[in-house]
Amino acid sequence: MTLRVSFRSLFFSLVFGFVLFGCSEKKSFTLDNDDIRFAGFYSDYLLLAGVPGEKENVVRNPVNAEELNELLVRYAFTRESLHRKSEAYRENPELWKKVLLQVRENMHKKSASVK
Repeated sequence: MTLRVSFRSLFFSLVFGFVLFGCSEKKSFTLDNDDIRFAGFYSDYLLLAGVPGEKENVVRNPVNAEELNELLVRYAFTRESLHRKSEAYRENPELWKKVLLQVRENMHKKSASVK
């Protein structure tokens, strides 16, 4: 009977351990090459649209289809792959936050190099 109690205790200890492991803080996400490429695409898109890299008064311009197609070719994206990336970011807000930080950094660097 002691063996049975020992196995039961071990079982519940393992279950409790897995529950605690599952509740632990999730590890931070790192950007892969596709995320970095997307951040480059998005920062160039925003700059083309007139969104300032810093707090400036800039008139926003809609990006036309030709400019968008040039960006897609430059960054080797298709409209479908952009849609898939945006869905992935919608499902993973922490990764999207990291991508946006990279976009801000890209825009800051490009704005500083123009001045």
